[in-house]
Amino acid sequence: MPTVRERLSDALLRMGTDLALARAELQRRLAADADRQGYERAQSVLMLARWVDTAVLWLSWRLRPRIMPDR
Repeated sequence: MPTVRERLSDALLRMGTDLALARAELQRRLAADADRQGYERAQSVLMLARWVDTAVLWLSWRLRPRIMPDR
């Protein structure tokens, strides 16, 4: 049975991955309209979102137990 720590790590991994994929897709879509007003501001917001994605994934990795049990 997975521990609370393992479940939290798994949930954060799923959330971080989903957020990173959504952000990457949004960046690709915004790149098509790079000449529109507000593009620079949108890019700066996406950079902050990238930091959040990275922090969530890092936390997931840090919560992962050091020794994975045999299942």
